[in-house]
Amino acid sequence: MNHSVAKPRIGVIGLGALGEPISALLLQAGYSIAVYDVRAEPMQKLQTLGATACAHPARLAQCSELIFSFVADAAQTQRVIAGESGILNHLRAGTVFATGSTLGIESVRQCAQMLATQGGELLDMPISGGIVAARAGQLSLMVGGAAETVARLRPILTVFASDITHTGGVGTGQAAKLAHQLVFGVQVVALLEGLAVAAAGGVKLAVMRQVLGQGLANSAVLQAWPDLGPRWKGMLQPLDEGVPLPNLRKDLHLVAALAQRLGVATPLLTQASIIADSGTATGSQDPDL
Repeated sequence: MNHSVAKPRIGVIGLGALGEPISALLLQAGYSIAVYDVRAEPMQKLQTLGATACAHPARLAQCSELIFSFVADAAQTQRVIAGESGILNHLRAGTVFATGSTLGIESVRQCAQMLATQGGELLDMPISGGIVAARAGQLSLMVGGAAETVARLRPILTVFASDITHTGGVGTGQAAKLAHQLVFGVQVVALLEGLAVAAAGGVKLAVMRQVLGQGLANSAVLQAWPDLGPRWKGMLQPLDEGVPLPNLRKDLHLVAALAQRLGVATPLLTQASIIADSGTATGSQDPDL
């Protein structure tokens, strides 16, 4: 095995809640990293740790054999690939593009087709765990793509992920993530409602969280609530017209569209999505919840 296979040069596009800590972990593990973000601040921060800052995705593609993308959505991912200064016409032979974004099945397959025209390969790699798990290197990955590629890159993925599940071909990672988000979104709304009922009935919220944690209603959502609850509640607040949907609500829309296309009835999802979009999730305005 030659050096480039053992230690490929890695590019990271999108240095937000996931991309920045993942880049830092890869640098700590001894990988050569090039980074790009529309914001200068995270690039400068990672430069101080040894990363190479790139002016645009095309430049990053020229010096990378493996590219991780952590941008917000399908539209941004397609711009990164095929937009002005995108990576498509600058890929090195055999480059793997691993998208950690939740895009939807059709969009991720379109991206795979675009990359294939230039000899690139896509890994459909949506992520669960959030910023806390990212900083700890304890993310969970649902990876769709060629089994041999997943196996070859597993040592790199384990730098920032503790659970890596190969779900099948490209598109299955998206299906798994969206199914996960369905369950997660319903749990967030249900937990808010349960805590509100308990509070109204005179139960202190700390006591109610203890009760839930000791019963069958316990969940990772409940356990993460002290750290991530405020962020999740923020995604349920009313939005001005034209403002992009927060991830939780965006993902509920994506999985609803997928379920409809596949002919799967999802009444709980439908109701949870309506509540999330209404800005009236029970107790979402109460800081104690």
